[in-house]
Amino acid sequence: MPGTTLDELRMIVAVEQHGSLTAAAHALDVSQQAVSQKMRALERRWGLSLFDRTARGTALTDHGKLVAEWAATLVGQAEGFDSAVAALRSDRAARVRVAASLTIAEHLVPGWLVTYASDPSAAHVELTAVNSVTVAQRVRSGQDDLGFVETPDPPEGLASFVFAQDEVVLVVAPGHPWARRTSVSPAEVARTPLVSREAGSGTRLTMERSLEAVVGAGRVVAPAAELSTTAAVRATIIAGGGVGALSGLAVRDDIAAGRLRRVTVDGPAAVRPFAAVWDPRRRLAPGASRILEIASARP
Repeated sequence: MPGTTLDELRMIVAVEQHGSLTAAAHALDVSQQAVSQKMRALERRWGLSLFDRTARGTALTDHGKLVAEWAATLVGQAEGFDSAVAALRSDRAARVRVAASLTIAEHLVPGWLVTYASDPSAAHVELTAVNSVTVAQRVRSGQDDLGFVETPDPPEGLASFVFAQDEVVLVVAPGHPWARRTSVSPAEVARTPLVSREAGSGTRLTMERSLEAVVGAGRVVAPAAELSTTAAVRATIIAGGGVGALSGLAVRDDIAAGRLRRVTVDGPAAVRPFAAVWDPRRRLAPGASRILEIASARP
């Protein structure tokens, strides 16, 4: 015996809702004859009388009303299923807005996004690379769904998850006098104007905090230059522009290739966390949750 189709169930429900075969046909945008033929076919298939047919019209029998009630439940579930599938399709076309501090954006995010994009249901990612303070501001304001920061201070008002640590190192060009030194003191570094990132950079704050822990607050001199990107600081130092503090991750290849020399600073290492941040008042979208999962697994 052939199975009952959703179209047939929708017709029964429409008859119950609209009171007649003619009204049901109009609501479904089909002919009255098509509805009548379908209902007669169901009665024969099920061996039930679903309708009372009189000169005044057609009405559901008690059995017909019960079947219509059951059919309404199944039709509702089917429509819910269709909506759920449509939601998956809309997620594929949706956007995930991510803000990341520059070191993370340049050296970690590309690999994460390659992994994320391999999922057929992956949403479109909009990435903004800014300093850590601005990342926190954007996430708080709702401009971005998820942020990645590299500051020693957890941003206020945001949930956070530390997924890795990074060391900020002092580097110079091979021709710089410090390149031949075995080490320098924190006091000497503190009184040397560095080529630095702008205020709000987690890299700059981490080095300043590390030096101030030894020489005292307010004893670190102003930078020789403030540049807005890690790449600009790196290029300036390679060109012989002075001394700079950069992420060990960002200069690893330059040190290995001899383009830069790492200068050892006496005392504790300048280590800072890499953390994901989000607004706890807002539920993370599936795409943002997946990117966070990838970041946690592949720092």
